[in-house]
Amino acid sequence: MKRIATITAILFLPLVVVAYTSPGRSQGYVSDFANVMNVDDVQSIENRLRAFGSSTGDEVAVVTVKTLGNDETIETYATKLFAEWGIGKKTHDNGLLILVAPNEREVRIEVGYGLEGNITDLVSNNIIQNVMIPAFKTGNFSTGVSGAVDAVVGVISGSEDAKQYLDPKGIVKSSGSKINFYALFFVGVMVLNILARVLGRTKSWWLGGVIGAVIGAVVGLVFGFISVGVIAIVVLTVLGLIFDFIVSKNPPGSGPGKGGGIWPIFFGGNGSGGNGIGGGGFGGFGGGMSGGGGASGRW
Repeated sequence: MKRIATITAILFLPLVVVAYTSPGRSQGYVSDFANVMNVDDVQSIENRLRAFGSSTGDEVAVVTVKTLGNDETIETYATKLFAEWGIGKKTHDNGLLILVAPNEREVRIEVGYGLEGNITDLVSNNIIQNVMIPAFKTGNFSTGVSGAVDAVVGVISGSEDAKQYLDPKGIVKSSGSKINFYALFFVGVMVLNILARVLGRTKSWWLGGVIGAVIGAVVGLVFGFISVGVIAIVVLTVLGLIFDFIVSKNPPGSGPGKGGGIWPIFFGGNGSGGNGIGGGGFGGFGGGMSGGGGASGRW
């Protein structure tokens, strides 16, 4: 029973996780919505990241938010904000998000697919634990963010000073179940993206239920048909019908953002292309995607 509940949550969590509230349009490479950083420091970091983006094409965004909101973790908030703004180039997914939530006392480094080879989970965790959290504990957010930016840029650029963050010593390991959950969550999102496209085109009201029943039958075969199979078929059939109804009424590509898949339907039609975001000379990010890698921390 516990296994089927887990599988059901993974496959259909994006349908119910709708608590995300966008912080607003990007203010540039640095968006201090929580107003916890010195104005001069914000401009200094903005200039460094702008120069780094111009020379490498990589896009690093720093965001502080007043609150994550109810029923929202910093991990889910980071992935949704990353998708909304489209951080990184669309063709390379070379974006990175440094997200700070002072109210919840949490921080997250979210890494795009194209930078995961440089900014690994270990590197992200070392930067958070050794650079950001010590500064945040004293209330010095500008120092923590500035140091994190230097570290990230240094690692990507291959700086000698940044090699210290590649050292596995002192890393705080996350539990295996949490890592597996987020990996499976993103697999579930990808599956839902595909199903949304297919079912949105068919305009059917029943095909989603059939697909849910088939998945339930497979779950029954894997975990025992009598014990969980019947429950899986019933639950997934109902959820499949609901999902089919929603995407048939709101097919991907029909919303204001004309994006594809499940995200534009349930999160305001923004899609992952953020080319029009921002002002004051900032042209917006390039439409990149998060790979789900990175690390989180608390202070």
